[in-house]
Amino acid sequence: MPGYQGDVYREQGGRKLVIGGVGLPRGFNALSDRYELRWVAGQRGKPSLNADILSATEATREIADPDFEVLGTNSTSALSTFNAEGGIKITTAGADGDEMIILPHLDANQSAWAQITWGTDQETRWQCHLKTGSNITNTIIWAGLKLTNTEVTATDNDQVFFRYEDDVNSGKWQAVSSVGGTDTATDTAIAAAVNTEMRFHVLIGSDRRAQMWMNNTRIKTTGALTDATDLIPYSGVAADGAAAAKHIIAFGQAISRKYA
Repeated sequence: MPGYQGDVYREQGGRKLVIGGVGLPRGFNALSDRYELRWVAGQRGKPSLNADILSATEATREIADPDFEVLGTNSTSALSTFNAEGGIKITTAGADGDEMIILPHLDANQSAWAQITWGTDQETRWQCHLKTGSNITNTIIWAGLKLTNTEVTATDNDQVFFRYEDDVNSGKWQAVSSVGGTDTATDTAIAAAVNTEMRFHVLIGSDRRAQMWMNNTRIKTTGALTDATDLIPYSGVAADGAAAAKHIIAFGQAISRKYA
């Protein structure tokens, strides 16, 4: 099929590709060879309590994000709000031990984020973009691939996630991995700071070893994770040791896996 006037061409692998102008793309497979999901926080509503997605009240149901919900100690939908500068701000209720956790919807058949398995044997790749709050004293922040939503290091037998707690590891981020119940917390040497954007990446290879990256710096490579273990993306913030509200801002997440 000939191109249209105004098309821009680029040679690749001996084939001529249309990459601009009014012509349709041709000469390559437009679909990825991996199953991929991308979530832009706030694009389709705000994460709310799970019950909101099924609410009979339209004003409640329609503003609930269809892919992600919030839960945690004293969490409410009202504590998940749009951030004027982009993303979703989640804020704890104000008491010591309060939490706000973002996770894929628990309802069956609600979201591919929960219905598709993100296995250690499927070369799963995950990334997350968030921003710390204006006060991170007496705060715990965590994000990564886990079996449960808890921030506690020694709970999940298998997990790969990032964790900050102000009075642990001198306030520096940790890269936490667990394989069959053996837990390892690695010092990233990156001190947490207020109002700071963080980008986390977990790349699980064909050998089930996970590379853990922070802000484009590789922090560690784990040992081989337990085979055929399906992990779930969680991120959250908790108040720890003080009766004060704590928050983070979520900008988005992406995840992919190979086709079986």
